[in-house]
Amino acid sequence: MLAVTTVGAVTIAGCGSSGNASSSTSTAPIKLMTIGPVSTPQFSLPSIPVGAQVAVDEINAAGGIGGRKLTLITCNDQNNPNTAAQCARQAIKEKVAGLVGGLETYDLQIMPLLEKAGIPWVGLTTPDDYTSSNLFLLGGEGAPTYTGIGMALAQQGCKKIAVVVTTAGGAEKIGAAQISAGIRAGGAQVAGTFTVPASAVDLASTVAAARSAGADCIGAGTGPAQSGPLITAVNAGAKLKLAFASGGLPNVVLQQLGKAADGVLAPAGYLPFTSTDGVVPQLKQKIQAKYPKVPLDQFAETGYASVKAVAQAAKGLKDVTGSSLKGALTKLTAFDTGLGPVADFSKEGSVPGFPRLFNPKIILWVAKDGDYNLAQPQPIDTTPALKLLSAK
Repeated sequence: MLAVTTVGAVTIAGCGSSGNASSSTSTAPIKLMTIGPVSTPQFSLPSIPVGAQVAVDEINAAGGIGGRKLTLITCNDQNNPNTAAQCARQAIKEKVAGLVGGLETYDLQIMPLLEKAGIPWVGLTTPDDYTSSNLFLLGGEGAPTYTGIGMALAQQGCKKIAVVVTTAGGAEKIGAAQISAGIRAGGAQVAGTFTVPASAVDLASTVAAARSAGADCIGAGTGPAQSGPLITAVNAGAKLKLAFASGGLPNVVLQQLGKAADGVLAPAGYLPFTSTDGVVPQLKQKIQAKYPKVPLDQFAETGYASVKAVAQAAKGLKDVTGSSLKGALTKLTAFDTGLGPVADFSKEGSVPGFPRLFNPKIILWVAKDGDYNLAQPQPIDTTPALKLLSAK
């Protein structure tokens, strides 16, 4: 039986449950699913379902979609490829209309199953897949975020930037290449690439090696367990400008570091929760009221934005199924998520190799007093860096 995690009013269904043939009728609830490492021994992202559930609650309170309520299923993939495949098969068996938000490390393995079943996935935080026809990406995915690390540091005046990544089954090569592309696209030089074990707790030697290579800044593709030690090691000597993916330095770690992380940059797909723009304050208030122990991060935002995009696309559909929703999503234009990205799924992305990347722009955050703030009003367009990657 698939292990899953219940958050608030999220409806849970195990992989062994029977399919619901009435899920495509005009009165049954419309099923959505979110997938990701909600709870794992290595790292957990309990925020994955909460933003989506807030959106589901709002839509249901307003009458649902065409009078039909929404139901959210959360599948905890446990950061395991076999469990991720079980989640995909569960989505197919449960006849979900679409997947929303989430993070999937094994997207390349499970996407063919979902694509064949005609189930669209809106707002996936993907590290690898930018080509599957059933993907509708909103922003903050792996490639634009990692290239944004390099571009952000170059725009901040860095000249020689060291790339530090965590070893993770070969994934460090992809992250290092993306950060390096951003550095070159920004007009700076790569001082060198340095890898650290996923179990490392002392990164003093890594920072020393970066300094010896002439680095004046560090672009980090480290995970939450290494990001804190990296900041500590940098602060032990002359200051180096640092940039991480926001998921690599999540709010919970940032709060533990406090002022020690001040000035650290973090590219992300959405506005930070300190923003007063759009629906950010309302979403923050609702999450804190209902899920006070869940971190406020990008995964909560993408879940919320994804469900709202699905609801907007599904307006006017006689029946909301995977195939009908996918068709409706291709007609969605100028949809303001209220969290930063404006979705336009009517035409594919212009960067070769990234056709399902509809939004290559990244919003830059900066750490201050244990929280993230907006670093600059204008987003960073990572298209030049992505073109460098696609040219290889």
